[in-house]
Amino acid sequence: MSSLDRSLSLSHAVQRGTRTSAALLLATVLVGAGGCNRTSGTSAAKDDLHMVPKETDAVFMVNVKQARKSPLWDKFVEKFNQDPKSKADYDEVVKKCQIDPLKQLDSLFIAVPSNVTESKEFALILRGGFAPEKFVACMQTVAKDKNEPVTETDYNGHKIYGVGKQSSFMTAIGKKGVVLAGGEWVKRAIDLDAGKGDNATKNVALIDMIKRTKTSDSLWWAGLVPTQMSEKLGSNPQLGPVRSLRSVSGSVEIVKGLEMHAYLDLGSDGDASQLKDKATEQLAGLRNLPMLKMMGMVAFLDTVKVSAQKSSFVIDVNMNQQQVDDLMNRLSGLAQQMR
Repeated sequence: MSSLDRSLSLSHAVQRGTRTSAALLLATVLVGAGGCNRTSGTSAAKDDLHMVPKETDAVFMVNVKQARKSPLWDKFVEKFNQDPKSKADYDEVVKKCQIDPLKQLDSLFIAVPSNVTESKEFALILRGGFAPEKFVACMQTVAKDKNEPVTETDYNGHKIYGVGKQSSFMTAIGKKGVVLAGGEWVKRAIDLDAGKGDNATKNVALIDMIKRTKTSDSLWWAGLVPTQMSEKLGSNPQLGPVRSLRSVSGSVEIVKGLEMHAYLDLGSDGDASQLKDKATEQLAGLRNLPMLKMMGMVAFLDTVKVSAQKSSFVIDVNMNQQQVDDLMNRLSGLAQQMR
């Protein structure tokens, strides 16, 4: 889907920009899989939208502070600590920089334009219980220790640091957070924070999707399907009604069990209704699979509901904590058998 495609494109852009910063940021992304304040939740989302350009076509946010309250977070940390190399690398960064993302990172916000693959522009905003300048200094230290080139320029009173041969750029914006972005978007973030230019709140189509999205959940997303992908979808007859996909949005809450709401906006009411019928048919077929019955997985299908709301195909998942724990144990057991 478009949000996944955009996320992969962003990941490639960051990796090309700097392996060092990407490695550290990947660790913070992986740990994010509460009260609303200016470093997390809906309030931070509003602030972040004001710091990215109007050309933003897709956004993704992880409320890490809220996710830390969930049993899933505890399970992740336990698994993370069981990997000696990952834990050693992480502990080294914590010791060197005196910053602990697992405990101090509150939110992570990603914004990309539809042409991210060509433009290499993006913005990643990190907020938390750390001084932004300290985080940036940490990134510089790690980069230099890895013999990565680091550049420093001034822009409207802000220090911008480039890391890597094909640089991604980062800057600290007061007490608001750290911005890692493409060469143009890092400057746009500085200007927008100063009230200069049009920000993402002026993108009506994007904001309309965000309005129906639970931005207070542990993670949420909203994105328009880029023209190039839309053309590919439209030319594939095997995709049926999905060929008219226009945008995607949704959210996941993991503090108490697992609750997901996802929207796929299609070209017509008929396409949404047709996709709902196909999904309902497929769910019924899965319930009759002998393997799923043998594994005791059929009951989990009952937590999935699909519907059509005008031209939107909607997926709702609602599991209590006991069901989530049961599902994870079964999947863990299956993974061990496969190994």
